[in-house]
Amino acid sequence: MMNRLDKYYEAHPQQLMRRTHHNMLMLPPPPLVDTSPSGSSQSRSSTWATYHSGKSSSGNNGFSVLERGERIKPERSNKRNNVQKMQWRSSRWVNGFPYAASGDEDFDNRISSMTIADVSPRFAVKRIILLYENFQYREAANFINRLSHGTFKVILNDLPIDLFVESMPHSLSILEALYAKVFLSDGLNFSMKLLRPEGVIMQMVKFFSNQESIDKTGDKNWELCGPFICSCKKLLKVIVLSDPKIKKVLQQRRRSLDKAIEGLGQHGLVGTTDETLMNLHDALKMEFQRVVETYKGALQKLEELSLASNKNGVTRGPAPVQASHQRQLSLRQPEIQERLIKNKTLLNVVEPTLGNHSLDILLGILQRRIEFDKDVLFQFTQLRKEMKDLVEANSVVAPVLMRFSHGCDQVGCTLIVVIRRRERRS
Repeated sequence: MMNRLDKYYEAHPQQLMRRTHHNMLMLPPPPLVDTSPSGSSQSRSSTWATYHSGKSSSGNNGFSVLERGERIKPERSNKRNNVQKMQWRSSRWVNGFPYAASGDEDFDNRISSMTIADVSPRFAVKRIILLYENFQYREAANFINRLSHGTFKVILNDLPIDLFVESMPHSLSILEALYAKVFLSDGLNFSMKLLRPEGVIMQMVKFFSNQESIDKTGDKNWELCGPFICSCKKLLKVIVLSDPKIKKVLQQRRRSLDKAIEGLGQHGLVGTTDETLMNLHDALKMEFQRVVETYKGALQKLEELSLASNKNGVTRGPAPVQASHQRQLSLRQPEIQERLIKNKTLLNVVEPTLGNHSLDILLGILQRRIEFDKDVLFQFTQLRKEMKDLVEANSVVAPVLMRFSHGCDQVGCTLIVVIRRRERRS
C-alpha cells in the first residue's frame, strides 16, 4: 500500500494500469494546478496546464488541487443580467440574421408562406376584424392568405367588405388578399360581385381625382407612390380577368361625366329672326308675342266669319245626329263655295305661325338644355353619394365633374396597361 502523503501517489492509480478491450492504455486528464503567483490574493480561477509531478505550488505543500482531494468548483461571476432587462434588438448577434437589415418585410413574407390548420370560422372572422381595427392591415392580409379554402368560403359573406372598400388605400393589402383568394379558389363557386369591384374602382377614381387638386398645391400624396400603384394594378388585373365588362362600365362613366361637363357650356346666347343675339328666354318671349298677335287676328277673323251667316245649315247649327252623310251629299254649289271661302280665309290668318321655324328652333334648344341640366344634377348627386367626404352640397359643379373625369381617365389608362401586359405574356 502506498501512502497518500507520498507526492508520487496518484488519485486513481488503478486506472493507469487499466486497459480497455482494445488493449489501449487509458490515461486520466491532466490535473488542475493553481497558477496564481505566491503572495497574491487567493484566486480560485484555474486553467488546464501540462502535468508535471515535480512542479507544484509552494503554498500547497507540494501537492496539486487534485492531489489534495479538494473539490474542483468553477468560478461564477457575482454580476448577473436580468433577462427582462436585456435588449435583444440592440445586441450585436441580432444583426447577424438576414432579416435584421430589411425590417419586418422578409419576416412577413415568411409568415405568409406558412399555412394555418383548420380554424373556427367564427375565430377567423374575429381575428381579421380585430387586426383591421388595430390598423394591422398587412397582418390581416397574411392571415387571410393562410386560411384554408373551406374556412374562407364560410367566412366570406360575414366579412365587412363595404368597410374594407371605404378604407382604401389603407386596406389595399386586405382587398388584394381577398381578391387573390377568390380568384384562385377554383371550384368553390365564388362570385366576384361579393367584393364590390365597381366600388373598388370608384375608390381608385376618388384618389386619382383628389391627386389632381393636390398637385396644384405642390404637395405630394403618399397614396400614389409605387406600392399604391402596384396594388391597384394587381386588383385591376384580377377584376378584368373575372369581369371584362368592367372596362366598358368605366368608359361609360367617363363619357357621362364629359357629356355633363359639355352640357354646362350650352346655356349661352341664341340667335333670333332679326339676326341678333339675346338670352333664350328673351328670344322665346319675343316669338311668343308674335304668335299671340297672329292668333288674336285669327280669333278676330273667326268671329267675323261666324257673323257672316246666322242661318242653320249643314255647316252651322247643331251637329247632325242621323243621316249626316246624306246631308253632306245634299249641298248645293253656293253652300260649298261659301265653306271654301271661310276655310281659306282662316288658314291665311294662321299660316304665318305654322311657318315660324324660329320658334321651333328655340323650343328645341330649350328642351335640350333641360336634358343637359338633368344630366348634370344626376352626375353630381351620384358623386355626392359615392364621395361624401370630398363633394359638398354647395361645391362648384364643373370643377368636381372635371376632377372625377380625370380620375376615370387615369384608372382607365392603368387598366389598359394591365390588359396590354397580359396580352403580351399570353
